[in-house]
Amino acid sequence: MRELARLPLDGTPFAAKYGPWAVIAGASEGTGSCYAEELAAMGLNLVLVSRRQDALCALGDRLKAEYGIEYRAVSQDLTAIDAGASLLAATADFDIGLYISNAGADGAGNSFLDTETERSHRLVRMNIGTLIETTHGFGNRFRARGGGGILIMASGAGLGGQPMLAMYAGTKAFEICFAESLWGELGDANIDVIAIAAPLMNTPTLQRATEGMGFDLSISYDPADVTHNALASLFAGKPVLIVPDGPGEENLPAVEAARIERATAFKGWAKAYTG
Repeated sequence: MRELARLPLDGTPFAAKYGPWAVIAGASEGTGSCYAEELAAMGLNLVLVSRRQDALCALGDRLKAEYGIEYRAVSQDLTAIDAGASLLAATADFDIGLYISNAGADGAGNSFLDTETERSHRLVRMNIGTLIETTHGFGNRFRARGGGGILIMASGAGLGGQPMLAMYAGTKAFEICFAESLWGELGDANIDVIAIAAPLMNTPTLQRATEGMGFDLSISYDPADVTHNALASLFAGKPVLIVPDGPGEENLPAVEAARIERATAFKGWAKAYTG
């Protein structure tokens, strides 16, 4: 796997700012379980969300035994029309300080014209509809409690169109722009928001999608390194993190800097007109 230098992150102030409970939507494996592992090690209690209740309970039981945290497993299809409202209701009795939107993977090689439109609509419901509902709900709760964090796990695919990934790239582009916008809008309420333009990672999803294809997994990153840097960048107050990956990756550090500069400028511009 490719190496990724880990950014500094002190778990004590992180937990103080975003605890005592964190919600991870899409938590059963891969990046979701990596987020769960690191947050549990910091002492945060977890609401673990995915369709697979058994996988969530196995992960939660292990983290509880190892780190002494509490958890709740919520079985929820995040493509369902009412998924956002259901997730908000399932967490209404907890003091949530961090929401991680981590669902939304889609296999490569999907021709738009050869794919049933219902599959595309499910992806829109998960990556846009459910995200809107949960971010609105948790955002209002964070504002009322005096602060919190929202981490949106997008993708480098959202930085520009990609053939055979049209719907995935389109929904991930929404996630990145949505998070950058909210970063400027919610910062004064002590709510940190970040979009992660994630790279290719050696996750079970990637392994299943490329099985039998002879795909070179050595070009992928360790998901634990990526999620660590995502948490560190959220705490550092960045609106977006882009991990270099794919054609033209040598230009992506400059792209990240330009997007941060733009987000900062538009935050100032908006304040000048709206107060």
